[in-house]
Amino acid sequence: MSTFRFNFSGEADKGEEEIKETIQWLHSEEVVPGKQIKNLDEIVTQAKMFACGDVEIGHVVVSSAISNIEGSGFKNAVELAEKEHSDLVAGKYEGGLKIWECTYDLIQYLTENEADIKFDKSKVLDLGCGAGILGIHAFLHGADVVFQDYNKEVLEHVTIPNVLLNIEEEENREKEIQRCKFYSGDWDSFNKNLSSADVYDIILTSETIYNESNYDKLINLFKDRLSKDGAAYVAAKTYYFGVGGGTRQFEQRIQSNGKLKSEVCWKSEGGIQREILKITINIPE
Repeated sequence: MSTFRFNFSGEADKGEEEIKETIQWLHSEEVVPGKQIKNLDEIVTQAKMFACGDVEIGHVVVSSAISNIEGSGFKNAVELAEKEHSDLVAGKYEGGLKIWECTYDLIQYLTENEADIKFDKSKVLDLGCGAGILGIHAFLHGADVVFQDYNKEVLEHVTIPNVLLNIEEEENREKEIQRCKFYSGDWDSFNKNLSSADVYDIILTSETIYNESNYDKLINLFKDRLSKDGAAYVAAKTYYFGVGGGTRQFEQRIQSNGKLKSEVCWKSEGGIQREILKITINIPE
């Protein structure tokens, strides 16, 4: 189980605002499964099991997946993050290679509330999916799932192989994965890349609210992409030390937007405080 390690100081560094403005966020593009379907056994030489209660989901070993990525800016960014004892490089790598602590919280919450949160025949968006654990859980329970991660390399070498690993019958892989779509890129660009008809019954996301500068993008995405009766579940820490984001700050931004409403539907006991927010469309009475 991973924890966040950011190389940001508690105070803004000199020139921080200028640095933020120079970040070139990646444009969204659809990533279509191809060689992963035909060559899964060659691509996935090692695999592990994500286990939470009765939920077991197979996933690739990250070190093995990275070794398959040949010279790229993404690989350089991952190496830089590790060198600086950080979990991200803003605008280049956003932590998609780790399975975060709050993912376990959300999986447990979903299984404990499966009578109310129904995935069968629903449209689900796994936002900032990384390994895709949340979306795969929904997929295995009958949902059509869109997986979104900032880096297309994560989708190509981790997310897509993970989905395929969890389709039991090899001959069904090509057909079953058609129930899924995969998109990379920045949230604002991703939102614009979708059609007006692309709305979701359930949006799932874990540990994605650490950066306050991205809150408006995320809120706009929820506002535009939640169905009328849909709900987004945001699993996160109450406060991200050294960064400033957290559930209280995100709730305040939601309230100021006015188009959505949120409630805390789960809270951890002891240790670093973690929560799950349920976010829905704010329909005037």
